[in-house]
Amino acid sequence: MIVSNEDINILVRAKAHMLVALKLDRCSGFSTPSIALVARSCRKLETLFLEESTIDEKENDEWIRELATSNSVLETLNFFLTDLRASPEYLTLLVRNCQRLKTLKISECFMPDLVSLFRTAQTLQEFAGGSFEEQGQPVASRNYENYYFPPSLHHLSLLYMGTNDMQILFPYATALKKLDLQFTFLSTEDHCQIVQRCSNLETLEVRDVIGDRGLQVVAQTCKKLHRLRVERGDDDQGGLEDEQGRISQVGLMAIAQGCPELTYWAIHVSDITNAALEAVGTCSKNLNDFRLVLLDREAHITELPLDNGVRALLRGCTKLRRFAFYVRPGALSDVGLGYVGEFSKSIRYMLLGNVGESDNGIIQLSKGCPSLQKLEVRGCLFSEHALALAALQLKSLRYLWVQGFRSSPTGTDIMAMVRPFWNIEYIVPDQDEPCPEHKRQILAYYSLAGRRTDCPPSVTLLYPAF
Repeated sequence: MIVSNEDINILVRAKAHMLVALKLDRCSGFSTPSIALVARSCRKLETLFLEESTIDEKENDEWIRELATSNSVLETLNFFLTDLRASPEYLTLLVRNCQRLKTLKISECFMPDLVSLFRTAQTLQEFAGGSFEEQGQPVASRNYENYYFPPSLHHLSLLYMGTNDMQILFPYATALKKLDLQFTFLSTEDHCQIVQRCSNLETLEVRDVIGDRGLQVVAQTCKKLHRLRVERGDDDQGGLEDEQGRISQVGLMAIAQGCPELTYWAIHVSDITNAALEAVGTCSKNLNDFRLVLLDREAHITELPLDNGVRALLRGCTKLRRFAFYVRPGALSDVGLGYVGEFSKSIRYMLLGNVGESDNGIIQLSKGCPSLQKLEVRGCLFSEHALALAALQLKSLRYLWVQGFRSSPTGTDIMAMVRPFWNIEYIVPDQDEPCPEHKRQILAYYSLAGRRTDCPPSVTLLYPAF
């Protein structure tokens, strides 16, 4: 959202005496003086969250000093993945004065300059940020063997860590419960070296450079793992040119068989088979959130369609509440979509990409999914009529977002889903050029607040809520 300085000023004037948590998640439109106002005015503030926000004016880091000197009850400060500056001196002052601080997630700050901070922060449980580059430039190899982290620290995410820096983790690896390696310069072998020392991990977040071999090490080592996230890496990064930096059915099956306690699993794969999905259904009985993306890197996929694998997964993972399956054309047929409808009894959120062969696929899905509240469909090119009929048949549906569909000759077939309190919006990203079918979007949702009054030019209201 766009949050202006005036918005923050109004909030502070009205609620400073009672504000306990302020979270601006990927927001923009405000500046550091407004953050400083919050820091010095909201003395009961326990959580200040600014992760991935874009700050308009970054005058200085005085807001951290204000926070350190005005607040003694702060427990969470998060400005991770922002370009806010932070001096080591003010950060050390903060952890010294805020004795209850448990989570500190910062922007780039040279790790050798944070030694004093970590020796002061004896109650810190989670840290993210830092950097192994100085002012954005790589530095000569340093010895981190004796680097100090407080014994209370169990969650860690370090920026731009390379092969020569990873020794910083080794003395503390067995104490780690959460490790995020998404923003590092590590190879497949580096991941293996680190993970085999982390036997108590409960959460692991990496990029697919970890490869099948890395996931096999995870499966052998991390028996307590509850959450696993494997994001797509940078295709141009040198470490990914090695074939090891790819994930296939081999890695998927290893994790399914070796980490039975998983409750959340999001993964990007380059190849897949029905047997791998069947292994998930057989072994991962505790999953409540499963998300799979089949990347377009490989010209040939070992086995398509994946209908039987999806059926086995959904039949076996009865605790699933959230399910995402973003694949390639031909990976899930209309029959497969019918299986999704039949065996998704408890799923409340679903994202489907490039699935189905015809309108019959979405119609068959909509005959099931009795608990589905939120559905996102991307790149499937179902017709307006089929989407409208599906929305009417999904009795629990509260929100539908379609990216790419086949328009009717009159553009009115979508109106068949009209009902009380149901907003329908038509979205064309580029107003100046004809919009191809794969870029057209429909957003439909229940609302008791009536029609929107803040639509940008790209959004057309097709039907108001009242």
